[in-house]
Amino acid sequence: MNKTAELQSLNQNNELHSLNKTTELHSLNQNNELHSLNKTTELHSLNKTIELHSLNQITELHSMNKTTEHHSLNKTTESLITLTEPDNKNTELHSLNQHTELHSLNQNNELHSLNLTTELHSLNKTTELHSLNKTTELHSLNQNNELHSLNLTTELHSLNSNTELHSMNKNTERHSLNKKTELHSLKKTTKLHSLNHITELYSMNKTTEHNSLKQITKLNSLKEITELHSLNKTTELHSMNKTTELHSLNKNTELHSLNQNNELHSLNLTTEIHSLN
Repeated sequence: MNKTAELQSLNQNNELHSLNKTTELHSLNQNNELHSLNKTTELHSLNKTIELHSLNQITELHSMNKTTEHHSLNKTTESLITLTEPDNKNTELHSLNQHTELHSLNQNNELHSLNLTTELHSLNKTTELHSLNKTTELHSLNQNNELHSLNLTTELHSLNSNTELHSMNKNTERHSLNKKTELHSLKKTTKLHSLNHITELYSMNKTTEHNSLKQITKLNSLKEITELHSLNKTTELHSMNKTTELHSLNKNTELHSLNQNNELHSLNLTTEIHSLN
């Protein structure tokens, strides 16, 4: 009873200690999840800001292109109006100047677009470096958590090993008691088995006597069947002889009748021949 109480108390202490360790790990995991969520929110907010900034830059470029197209359309219209003027030389020079201005404006737009692309590329690089640093911090935090979890697991494993040794000793005592019980039960079983053998031998002798009586009865019955069979055979032979005699008598009767018919036929033929003569 005392050993069982000690083992139960030790198991309860182990369960409480394991529960506390599990609670600590659960709390640590929750803190890590909250920290990771905050970092993810910051990265998400930064990405949204970059997307808005990039959208504004694209809008500005689109607006600038529209202005350039409108300006180019106006220049083209002016060039067409100029072409209707009488002075062709002045028109050609004016048109050439207009093309030069458009070309210069397009180059300025390309340079401005290139500068904006460079700024966006630089901003993306900065964002990637910031994201890499955040990932490194999260990775370091996860490694610290894994080491702490490993230490807690080692402590729990050591505690479980001590509990297993104590339980093994209890199992050894129970095993020894079971062996003594098995030996006692084996002796009882041996006595019962011996008694069963004696009962089986007695029953076998009774069965042998009964079988011997059955064999004698079968032999007597076989003799009676043999006598009846012999009588039947004798009766069949006697009947066959009677049948043979009747058959022979019938044959003799048929032969006698045939001879008489032959004699009558011969007499008739003789009478016919005599009458004919």
